[in-house]
Amino acid sequence: MKIAIVGAGVVGIATAYELSGQGNDVTVFEKNSAAGEAASFANAGIHSNSCTLPLSIAALRGNHLTRLIQATRSLSTAHWYSPVNLRWLWAYSGAGSTARGERCLQHGQQMARLGMEITDALISRGQWEVEQSAGQLIVLGGETDLERYSLALELLKASEQPFRVLDGAELQGLEPSLQGIDKLHKAIHIPGDRIMNCRQFALLAKQEAQKDGVEFHFDTEVLAIESQSGPLLRTARGDVLGFDQIIVCTEAPLPQDILRLRLNLPLARIDSYAVSVGIREPLNAPRSAVQDHASGITISRIGKRLRACGGAELNRPTNAAHDKRMIGKLFRTLDQRFPGAANYAGGTQVWRGSRTFTTDGLPVVGPSGLPGVWLNLAHGAYGWTLATASARLLSQQLGGKPTSVPCELISPLRFKG
Repeated sequence: MKIAIVGAGVVGIATAYELSGQGNDVTVFEKNSAAGEAASFANAGIHSNSCTLPLSIAALRGNHLTRLIQATRSLSTAHWYSPVNLRWLWAYSGAGSTARGERCLQHGQQMARLGMEITDALISRGQWEVEQSAGQLIVLGGETDLERYSLALELLKASEQPFRVLDGAELQGLEPSLQGIDKLHKAIHIPGDRIMNCRQFALLAKQEAQKDGVEFHFDTEVLAIESQSGPLLRTARGDVLGFDQIIVCTEAPLPQDILRLRLNLPLARIDSYAVSVGIREPLNAPRSAVQDHASGITISRIGKRLRACGGAELNRPTNAAHDKRMIGKLFRTLDQRFPGAANYAGGTQVWRGSRTFTTDGLPVVGPSGLPGVWLNLAHGAYGWTLATASARLLSQQLGGKPTSVPCELISPLRFKG
């Protein structure tokens, strides 16, 4: 088939690579000047089989109102109270209140494991050198914090995925440079989670896809996607191009005037920050990744760099100024948790990226409702974790093949009506 993919982040590139490997003629369109410049650029790098990253519904517990309060407290700005944002937060916090919430989390973990298998196979087959380390540590301030992860841990146990709940002495042995352990209650160690350089993987996959004949068109903005006698794509350059299938893999969903969907997808954009700095003293740096449940900040060791990520700005204007208070908090947390590890003299990088969330925490992967137009987006905090899995599942749907895991819970059509 002749296939167009809109978006050259890790999800779009993984989808292009998957489909080109099956003999399809694939073209990728990207509005930015290079691949992986949006959400794939400077994320925490956590490939999370456990699905316990910050902003996950896995950590929302209690009745509906309690979860709403927890969700609003996880935001770093107070702009959630607009009617649109409050309606979305109410639906988002209510997703975990039913048995469907448990099914969604279980499905996310299944997709994460599938993604890890595919990603490892691609790295092994291509002999790619990707910076990575094993294990995620979630530090907790009290017993109630541990309770919030009970469902995720129960599902890990049921699927025979290892984890441990650690006390202070065990925690010190696992992360000897971590400071402030005496003020912590316990920690959860999940060895199956992995720290991997997302953008490095995406660029390696792009190179392999180009060898398979995939064409990449950068600085090319898509102005319209139409589905008449066949899928058409209009670009800002004035091109009108026809394809057998068009797949949208953008960081944010395309506006209604570009992609006229008949679905009312309940989506929200959440912006987060990352600061990256070189490692001055490796012995003072984390061995892998540490997530602070109370603040929602993660500190990861990615190759020779440290990256502190955090913050959550719900649907803020894209031209809004950076939150200097949040950026300062990231630097302070890095210095407090791992003093002496950062080499600030070598330069730092501050980045803000956007991610799109659904109300049930699962991505949108499958037919859009328009003939020949497919969606693979809204992965929330798990774009890197689910990239190769969602690419595989979409290609299986596109080819009319049985899917590796059921796709009803991630279908865009689940929001129909």
